[in-house]
Amino acid sequence: MNIVKISTLLVIVGLISSVGISPSFAYWDKTEYPEIKGTIPVESEFNSEIAKISLIDAMEIAEERISDYKSMYGKLSSINGFLVYKIVVSNEDHQYKKVLVDAGNGEILYVTDSKNQDSNKRKRFSDNKQNNKYDNKMKDYFKGMTPEQIAEKKKQFKEMGEAWKSLSIQDKAAMIMHFMQLKLQWDMMSEEDKQKQKEEMKEKWKNLLTLTPEEKKQKLEEFAESVK
Repeated sequence: MNIVKISTLLVIVGLISSVGISPSFAYWDKTEYPEIKGTIPVESEFNSEIAKISLIDAMEIAEERISDYKSMYGKLSSINGFLVYKIVVSNEDHQYKKVLVDAGNGEILYVTDSKNQDSNKRKRFSDNKQNNKYDNKMKDYFKGMTPEQIAEKKKQFKEMGEAWKSLSIQDKAAMIMHFMQLKLQWDMMSEEDKQKQKEEMKEKWKNLLTLTPEEKKQKLEEFAESVK
């Protein structure tokens, strides 16, 4: 895989974070789950090839089960010693739920209650390190902008989130899986190469934001097709 594609995938990560459920990613692994029992026992380290269903299957199952919610993101994980897919679903009011789908038979093992951005903002304020890191990044991003420019940027972020939400499950899954594969390559890069790719990512992200809503969706669809 071409290392340049990493910067493109970082753009994808950025747009996922612009969806109204971004707090769910920050606190992804902090959810406390009940004692679920799946069909594929695993250790904390596992080979994804042992999953019997795909990420697409899991996202479709979650979306079918939770009416009026769209599958937004997912990954394989070990919960209580069993292999599951953690799927985030979100509705039009930017409420979200996490769904545990058995990676063996596709059975839904657990669904969290609905949460929204406000509840997670309060949670972030109870964790000073996470809160400060997030807020400082946002302050740096908007630094020097007028209120009008900030409003325009937030509008562009919202459009990116809506573009992601409107994609098919197949397109979302293709980009998520591709990013997971490239993440290992990113972790092995030198700090110099990482910085170079970050700068390229910022430029790509800037160009994506200024597109019309229709163009944003088209660019995402084109990229998804290129990595399938």
